Amino acid sequence: MKLRLVQPKLRRVSELRSGDEVVATLRIPLFRRGAEIEIGDQKLAIEPSGLVRTSVAVRDAASGDERMRVVRENLRRVLELGGQRTEWRSLGWGSTYGFVDAAGKPLVRGKVSPGLTRTNGEIEVADSLPENEALLAAALTAYLLIRKAEDNSSAASSTVAATGSTG
Repeated sequence: MKLRLVQPKLRRVSELRSGDEVVATLRIPLFRRGAEIEIGDQKLAIEPSGLVRTSVAVRDAASGDERMRVVRENLRRVLELGGQRTEWRSLGWGSTYGFVDAAGKPLVRGKVSPGLTRTNGEIEVADSLPENEALLAAALTAYLLIRKAEDNSSAASSTVAATGSTG
């Protein structure tokens, strides 16, 4: 399943689209970690936890039941996905990242292009995952990529401010 990540307005709301259909909505607040996901009539919350936000849990907003969790194991980030343990890693194609299985096969991969005011990208999910799980994994991947892009951008801004140079 191939999805486009689109930020249609300047607000911090991104949509995952299959063709012209919006299949998931991701709301990321500006001043706190975490996010809200809507997939159909499901409302979910992404909640970072741990001393230095080393884990990320996805919970049902109404019941609080945990649906997915990314945990840090040594230097790796691991997610149980489709009954498999997958690892978050760079896939070596520019800034493409994703969750890969033990054989190194990507189950979810994505790439975002942060702009001055909007972030867009692409997410691809293996056909072997059930649709609901695939959409949830795609939204979680989009969240991780957007936060990574923001962290890289703020680190670059800090370096420019500290050195006083722009290039």
